[in-house]
Amino acid sequence: MKKMPSAATIAVFLLSCFSIASTGSQADCDVYAATGSSFTVRLKHVLKDSDSLRWFKNENLIFHRRSKKVIIGKNDDVDSTGSLKLTQLTKNNTGRYAPQIHRADGTSAGDLPSVRLCVLDRVQKPNVTMTCTDKGHVNFTCSVGQNEKITWFMDDEALEEKEKTLTREIKDVLKARFSCNVSNSVSSEISLPVQQNCYATLQKPHVTVNCTGDSEVTFTCAVSQKDNYVEFKWFNKENKQQESGETLTKKTKDVVNTRFFCNVSNPISYHISDPAVQNCFKPSFPTELLGISIWVFIGGGAGMFHVLCSRQIICSYSEKHTKTMNSLFFSMYNTICCYSPSGLLILVIVTATVCCVRARRKRRI
Repeated sequence: MKKMPSAATIAVFLLSCFSIASTGSQADCDVYAATGSSFTVRLKHVLKDSDSLRWFKNENLIFHRRSKKVIIGKNDDVDSTGSLKLTQLTKNNTGRYAPQIHRADGTSAGDLPSVRLCVLDRVQKPNVTMTCTDKGHVNFTCSVGQNEKITWFMDDEALEEKEKTLTREIKDVLKARFSCNVSNSVSSEISLPVQQNCYATLQKPHVTVNCTGDSEVTFTCAVSQKDNYVEFKWFNKENKQQESGETLTKKTKDVVNTRFFCNVSNPISYHISDPAVQNCFKPSFPTELLGISIWVFIGGGAGMFHVLCSRQIICSYSEKHTKTMNSLFFSMYNTICCYSPSGLLILVIVTATVCCVRARRKRRI
């Protein structure tokens, strides 16, 4: 019995077979079968009961039957036509299978076709891993075995790249789904789709306030999920951009009641914080009341005080001169001015009317 080749020799041989097959050549491997499967090597000859049948693997006799009597092997090794049945294939079943037939008189049936069988493992389902780079690119890597063919898909459309690693600019594939298909001559599998996650979906930020004594205040824009591509921008209550960056520092006296917002953004999302006001310095005299400048209230109060003083002076004068002036007019004037809640408005209307009447009388005279 000949010595079996070593495992290393078989491995090198199988790899060379697959390499040739992957280029489309059928010189070494006529057919392929997966490990664990079954394969039948067809006998292309009409067998008679009196014939002697031999099957060889490479140069080793593995089956011999003469006149229906099995000498080497088992009855189940061939079917009714004399074809060789191979079950539960392993890589050890790789080889060339050739039949020989001799008639009852000892003559040969001639050279019959042989088959070169290559047994390969089925490919495993691949995984795609994603890696973000510092230059705005993302790498997708397909887990693949040796001598397996790779096909990349983006959103279910095949790509031209056939390498193990696929590189794209992040901004071009924000929502794209990538998967890889690996295959050999007996099987193929496709991975689950993967998307880039270099850009996180941002959440609404919040602003924290830190005091440096009474002189400076620092506003910090805090966001729960942050990636390397987040941009920070600051705005005041007039929606004017102040600065960029995660923090904003101002002189406290310059922003006593100024409200600041921070905007966080990346190429796929953005959010604006609630307003924040410094709490480091509080002036003894308020500058706002209910969100309205205190000078509005001061000006309004001064105006009301002026109106009331004027009203009181007019009322006092009218009471002293009621007897010497038009009694009806000043009685109405006094009543409206001094006792009506809306006296001022009515006073203006009556005064304008009296003036108009007197002017017309003078013209007639």
